[in-house]
Amino acid sequence: MDFAKFDFDYYERSIKGMYQNYFSKRIGLASGALILIVLYSLVFRESLWLNGLLVIILAGIIFYLSSQRQKFPEIYQQFLAENLPEAKIEHIQESEYSFDVMRGNEVALRINKKGMRNFPAQNKQYTMMVGFEKTFFAKQPLEILYYDVLDLTYEESYRLKRNGYSNVPRFLRRFSWGNIKSSIGNGFSFILGNLFLLFILFRLLRYLLVIFRQFM
Repeated sequence: MDFAKFDFDYYERSIKGMYQNYFSKRIGLASGALILIVLYSLVFRESLWLNGLLVIILAGIIFYLSSQRQKFPEIYQQFLAENLPEAKIEHIQESEYSFDVMRGNEVALRINKKGMRNFPAQNKQYTMMVGFEKTFFAKQPLEILYYDVLDLTYEESYRLKRNGYSNVPRFLRRFSWGNIKSSIGNGFSFILGNLFLLFILFRLLRYLLVIFRQFM
């Protein structure tokens, strides 16, 4: 099973685009928040210490995301090395919002369905899955793996939902405990990170409301 080198060479440009787009979106959001805070501070001259601290934190986040965005060649080669001399074939279980990599009876990692792509491998028996880990905080979110589509299984509750045996409306399922739990990763980081994100969101909405009232 020495087809991995061919696949990695053939799909490198497409996977690089996915990887850079993942970080570019987050850099854009953080940059937009930083610009809004700076403009608000310059115009209204209030909460300068707090806003200055937020600007420093956001600048650090942007720097970190930018540095991670540049690491694609190194990370890509690490995945290639893991699949040489033979490709490593994983068993995949599909759940509602993720593809779960199963090692024995345990979930080793979850790949978010959103943004995931399947690439046909040179060996037609297998498929290369490329996506990003379904956690709010992943040190390195990119995942590249091989699996056999014919061996794909379904998580039991998801299988029942597919067959219409769910009492929860579809639009509410994203907020189900199972979906939230699958996204948590490190619980401590999840709590701290979301408190910070909620605080940033609150400040931005407040600033936008003040600006709207001032100029409308």
